[in-house]
Amino acid sequence: SAGHAGDGLASMRTHSTPVKSAGHAGDGLASMRTHSTPVKSAGQSTEGVAALRGHSPSSVSSSQTVRAHATQTMSTPSGSSEPMFFDPSIDQPVQVETEAAPKEDAGEYWLPWHIDSNFVTVLHKEMYADEKTTEFVPEPEGAGLLIMNADGDVTKLRTRDDAVILQMGAFAQIYAGGYVNAARHAVVSPRPPGVARFNFCNFWYVPWETACTAPAGTEHAAVSTGWNAMMDESYLNITMKQGFAAFREFMTTPEARVQFADSVQFKELAELFPLPGKRLLALNSSEIVVDVLTDVRCPFSFVSQLNLDAALKNLGLDQNVTIRYHPVFLNPNVPKEGENLDDYLLREYGYTKEYAHSESYPLRVMGLEAGVELNPSRRVVNTFDAFVLIEAASEAGRQHEVVKALSQRYFEGAEDISDVAVLCAAAEDAGLSGQDAKGWISDPARRARVLAQYQTVSSRIGEVPHFLVRERISGNGVEVGGKKSVEEWESALESVLEKSSVIGKTIPGPYGQDVRLSECVPYSPISMALSAQHGFEPGSWPFDASDFSRNDESPDDYMYSEPRLVNHLDDTSLARLTEAYRSVFSMVPQGFSVLDMCSSWNSHYPQELLEGARVAVHGLNQRELWANGQATERHVQDINADAKLPWEDNSFDFVTMALSIQYMTDPRAIFSEMHRVLKPGGMVVIAHSHRVFIDKAVKAFAQETYDGEGHTHTICRYFQHGPQGGWEKLSTADVSPRHGDPMWLVTAVKA
Repeated sequence: SAGHAGDGLASMRTHSTPVKSAGHAGDGLASMRTHSTPVKSAGQSTEGVAALRGHSPSSVSSSQTVRAHATQTMSTPSGSSEPMFFDPSIDQPVQVETEAAPKEDAGEYWLPWHIDSNFVTVLHKEMYADEKTTEFVPEPEGAGLLIMNADGDVTKLRTRDDAVILQMGAFAQIYAGGYVNAARHAVVSPRPPGVARFNFCNFWYVPWETACTAPAGTEHAAVSTGWNAMMDESYLNITMKQGFAAFREFMTTPEARVQFADSVQFKELAELFPLPGKRLLALNSSEIVVDVLTDVRCPFSFVSQLNLDAALKNLGLDQNVTIRYHPVFLNPNVPKEGENLDDYLLREYGYTKEYAHSESYPLRVMGLEAGVELNPSRRVVNTFDAFVLIEAASEAGRQHEVVKALSQRYFEGAEDISDVAVLCAAAEDAGLSGQDAKGWISDPARRARVLAQYQTVSSRIGEVPHFLVRERISGNGVEVGGKKSVEEWESALESVLEKSSVIGKTIPGPYGQDVRLSECVPYSPISMALSAQHGFEPGSWPFDASDFSRNDESPDDYMYSEPRLVNHLDDTSLARLTEAYRSVFSMVPQGFSVLDMCSSWNSHYPQELLEGARVAVHGLNQRELWANGQATERHVQDINADAKLPWEDNSFDFVTMALSIQYMTDPRAIFSEMHRVLKPGGMVVIAHSHRVFIDKAVKAFAQETYDGEGHTHTICRYFQHGPQGGWEKLSTADVSPRHGDPMWLVTAVKA
């Protein structure tokens, strides 16, 4: 039954759940919850701003400032820390039970929460000094070492200044079968400007090849469990060296600094919607990608998107944004003829036509605040065909324009956006062909894709609208739910951009120029491989003949006798390689010359830069090389059998080699040949990743524990000794995407 009871929880249900009670206290929006959303327990608060999910433990919360790609918990104006969604039948938000409500953040983490991978760490209390005078200064308020127990209770370490501290690591806990506990710890360091922090740490490890095995019968107790485990079964039965490598890789990732704030749903959605390739924008401009999970007839979504558009324009991002739409139908079973909205509101919420059409109706007020007058005469319609059109528009890059046209016709014009004629007219509004749109809407394959998208997305999302907002290069982002004001959108966008500012690296390029790799992750161990060694270079060749033996010593042309017209990495990673080539090739005039060694049917070069270029491709399979549409000349050669290249000295501006360096049995000879055919000042780009035909890889690669970092150092040795002194300006870069296969680069310039 419908009435005027004050709790108004009618919207917290699926579309088939009987109405319990309703009132006129709210904004009367029936389109927040999807038809499959279960009822949750609820209470009442004072503000109506939908908040974002948070998974921070109660004792250790993340900062309200977004770091990396963590989900940001957006505070309500009242300061409530509990996430809320807006109940469409009342004027108050409904507070939803969460796994743990985040508390005030501990501060800026200098080291994130972790457990050391070693046996024991010896350290003393941190000290602080004035950077100019070097005199000691008092410890800043809130700084120090935090310790956490298995229950999540946190305390700050308090000890004498002259104390020596023993801190147990993961191997100690495992070797003791859990009788010794490894220390969960983090360092917070809210240092004022001009104050330096330092302390002495001595990390004790066992020999690298020692296996990390627990005493028999203690395996479960030897590792940690729960939300704050920080070490699990993956620590067992690996070597000390492998444990350290995994630990170091973790400590250099963004996840390390937001581990308890990170949203599982964010990761799932980010993997479900891979970030697109780079658009050709102004140098150093940021690119925002917004994935909108919604129903095109949701008024909250319409208003929130209007505010998002305004925020993007205010921040100067409106030309640097990609907005994509994914279907989450409020009710996929709306009949084709639809339903009068007045009848729907009266039946579902008890709203009279007079109230829903009044000047004070909250939805009308909300629309006016966003600059539109929402037409109360629209109908509840089935939007499946509309999303088929939206899906088709993505291929033409006009999705956002089509959604705007549909929204204007529906919310302002009260047109029936389930009608094919209206959909075709909206397509024309967006600059597409109405006749083509008619064919797209009836295409069975396209309709099947939209249905599959809905089934995939709706299983993860219970409310609409839901926004996934990310910076394209870094992958940093937030989830945003519900209607947001312009100011709230500006805050969310600024938080997304905050961490992207550290992405990118400048490396030496061809002919004395610098190359900006905008997609490089500068804090990766690969990007820091050379700087971490502080100029170290072995004085002699550090390998022997056995390092270049292989499990399969048969001639390489046997294996490559049949063409493999496939890609060995995912599209996102290969797009990163193309973008790196774009950055490098754009440093020279058009008409340059490039040699792609160990090539195949695709060199992954940016096509728009190849006009007039000489592109020589070199490889083992003739059919693969002839399939390479970017090549202007081709040469078949087994470089392991004969390293001598057929080109004259100083022939090329660039030499590239992608995903083949691990198979080279005489790298010094091959790198010497690359050096010979390259022009002085020309540049070499070696790209490598983690995929390999292991039986054909040389042992120097196949047996390297550190994977990307270790292989990067190996390639650097090839440059340093092939020929010795022949190369300069050696650089390393990690241009891997947030989700996808790694893409690592080693570059050098001919001296």
